[in-house]
Amino acid sequence: MKKNFQAIFLIFTTSIAFSQSGSLSPYSFYGIGENTFKGTIENRSMGGLNVYSDSIHLNLTNPAAYSQIELVNYSVGVDYNNSRLNSDNSNENTSTANVNYLAVTVPTKHLVFGFGIIPKSSVGYLLQSTDESKTPKQVDRYEGSGGVNTAFLTFGFKAFKKINLGISANYEFGSLDHANSRILEGIELYTRVESNSSVSGVNFVYSTLFREKISNDLTLHASYIFKPNSKLSSKNSQILYTIPGDGSFGGDSEEIDLGALNLKETKITIPASNSFGLGIGKETKWFFGFDYTKTNGGGFENKLFNLKNVEYKEASKVSLGGFFIPDFNSFTSYFNRIVYRAGIRIEKTGLHIQNESINEYGINFGLGLPFQGFQNINFGFEVGKRGTTNAGLIQENFFSVRLGLTLNDRWFVKNKYN
Repeated sequence: MKKNFQAIFLIFTTSIAFSQSGSLSPYSFYGIGENTFKGTIENRSMGGLNVYSDSIHLNLTNPAAYSQIELVNYSVGVDYNNSRLNSDNSNENTSTANVNYLAVTVPTKHLVFGFGIIPKSSVGYLLQSTDESKTPKQVDRYEGSGGVNTAFLTFGFKAFKKINLGISANYEFGSLDHANSRILEGIELYTRVESNSSVSGVNFVYSTLFREKISNDLTLHASYIFKPNSKLSSKNSQILYTIPGDGSFGGDSEEIDLGALNLKETKITIPASNSFGLGIGKETKWFFGFDYTKTNGGGFENKLFNLKNVEYKEASKVSLGGFFIPDFNSFTSYFNRIVYRAGIRIEKTGLHIQNESINEYGINFGLGLPFQGFQNINFGFEVGKRGTTNAGLIQENFFSVRLGLTLNDRWFVKNKYN
């Protein structure tokens, strides 16, 4: 038991001490940043499926799936992302590496509960534009960092023989930092506006999971996930600086009176979403399913910025995928016990810039490598595209490598013999 609590302590001290930038996308400027969490490594390797669940892998996007967990579960996921940013005028490469989730799940006699932390969204960009048509020449620089994290407590239980229910209570918190600088050639001082939004809020996720054997071998899976509309409270500040261009001491600063503009404290709406999933499979052999998620429009606007030609409309995501295990009980071939996963996702993010929809597409592959009983290491790979070069925007072609570790343990077992 002591070792178990040490493991929990290690997970959460690591999460507190860890500081990361999960995005270098220019689209992370908008709203609360780029949505960096889309599920565990196992689920993302199947295109981001929410509907599938089993007894030894966590499904962090579907609270009802917790009811299937039979052993104490420790899960951590990390990923590496490489993107090529293409515009009409230039091409750039960026890369990031970050922790994707940390979670612990404990089954009890009547229910299963879990807790952990997830970096939900990330802000990270550095853009610069030069206007040589003006005199003096003008350089504008845009920088951003921060993001929103989610600390969650989830409960899943079997309400009826074939129906499972789940609820997740989430506390979201973080800081969104943006800075805009304007440099004029030959002018000693340049101006810089730094904006900060400290955000926090509570929301809930509800779900149901249905599993039914339709033959001796086949099991039908169905799920429904509902995320009600919620709000993040945002405490805002802005400071205007004049700074020497050569980096020497001097200049001046002044805090902008946001209270007079009714922008000192604002609300950021996180719109409601509904997700439906359906799948079929043979236990410990294969599975295939699909999910459809619809998110209402009108949310994510940060009122601290008066952005023109930017709208948040209805969003949607379609996921298709599954897995295959050649022989789960093979003693002669390790490769026959590997879980082979694949899937695709097609996502309309809801963000519209200059009447252009910012969409994402991804093709996923994955491997689940078993070791020491029910422990496993999961690898995931994704290639995809985000955005467009239309209307002077940026298209991102990205490649991601993901690594997940799942450890399963048994607690509260009485010894049969002294």
